[in-house]
Amino acid sequence: MSLLRKSKTNVMLALLCGAAMLAGMAGADAEVTFKGKTIDVIIGSTPGGGTDGTTRLVGTFLEKYLPGNPTMRYRNIPGGHGAKGLNHFAKAKPDGLTWAGGSSSHTDPSALTKSVVEYDPTKFFYFGGVSRGGSIVFIRKEKLAALTDKSKPPVVIGVLDGNRSWEQMITWGAELLNWNVRFVVGYPGTSFLLLAVRRGETDMMGTSNLSLLNEMFATGDFVGVAQLGGGNLNDANIEARTNFEKIPTFPSLVQGKLSGITAEAFDFWTALNDIDKWYALPPGTPPEVITAYRDAWAKVVKDPEFLRMGKLQFSDDFSPVPGIAQQEMIQKTAYPAKEINAYMAQLKAKHGLPTEPLTDEELAALAKSKGFDKMEVPAIKTKLTAVNNEGREIEFPVKGANQKLDVSSSRTNVTVAGQKADRGTLKAGMECAIEYSEGSTQADKITCQ
Repeated sequence: MSLLRKSKTNVMLALLCGAAMLAGMAGADAEVTFKGKTIDVIIGSTPGGGTDGTTRLVGTFLEKYLPGNPTMRYRNIPGGHGAKGLNHFAKAKPDGLTWAGGSSSHTDPSALTKSVVEYDPTKFFYFGGVSRGGSIVFIRKEKLAALTDKSKPPVVIGVLDGNRSWEQMITWGAELLNWNVRFVVGYPGTSFLLLAVRRGETDMMGTSNLSLLNEMFATGDFVGVAQLGGGNLNDANIEARTNFEKIPTFPSLVQGKLSGITAEAFDFWTALNDIDKWYALPPGTPPEVITAYRDAWAKVVKDPEFLRMGKLQFSDDFSPVPGIAQQEMIQKTAYPAKEINAYMAQLKAKHGLPTEPLTDEELAALAKSKGFDKMEVPAIKTKLTAVNNEGREIEFPVKGANQKLDVSSSRTNVTVAGQKADRGTLKAGMECAIEYSEGSTQADKITCQ
């Protein structure tokens, strides 16, 4: 067992003991109740995204299962990639009347080094989380043989800066499986990556988006190579995503190829990828309040309606994660040892990737220097005839037929009246220019008057 795995096991035992102590202390104190109370829910992102959507779903069921059936009041505080909202949350009164919903990006080590971050996620008390399934990497069929044959031209992969989970998976593949790849850094967004791989300018890409995966595989031009999988909490077996069971999980491909600092770094990376969405109480929250929330969470995750709505709204792989498991993962990944940081930086540099995530400004400048910003994504001018599910789907006429497209909170660029906007601002009757690739089920860019 690696040092990181041993450390993770020790932390888990300590946390479990702590949980038992909390339960005992809660029983000795007065019963916690939130009857007649309004609870503030802090969300460090704009309305309509994955963090916002899952947090509101969780809040709906906490109203049902927290003692006293309180009312939830949602407060979206975007800014600094979540830092503004979580800085505010970290200073909240620890009386159980404030909790926050966040994501892995808010506890990623590269994000926590930014000067705008004032919070320490290891001091939060996590009562639950959810996972929606990991990324899957796919490749053009005719390039599959070249992936493991360096006598052939390398497989070309377009990336933003190499820091997305699927980009990192391919980097590990180059390192541990001797994959024959060449990264092209600087694509300004997902729509450009999709356009490049559809045109054959690049050969390989990854995503966790279910509709996009189904779309790419339906063409018959692409095959799956590897997936992150799920379930690698506390050394559990890693499982493939629903309906993609034939695509191997990446950890299974590298089994037996890890030792020393490489194993430590890989353990860190897989644990980091297992953190999707989390829900927490602020520092200093009393044990009896933490127990009340964790007890409520245990009831929420057994509610069939919660699971049904989660799968319907987010993914067939939607599954709850215990708060104690989220606590353990974030404790081990938020501030990794300097040796792991150094190894990860060296790994990126070795394969031609930036050692640090690029800022929006740096990425825009790089895309401009390579001409990627001039790639023409097909667009039509039309009027929205319907906007469904809080902006998650739009309808509009194309050549006399009704067209429906999904609108992603993270992958679709939405602009309204010259200002960047979230999908919830879209309304039927708006005059818009819509960019999307042929055969796509998702809009790449929507620009409305």
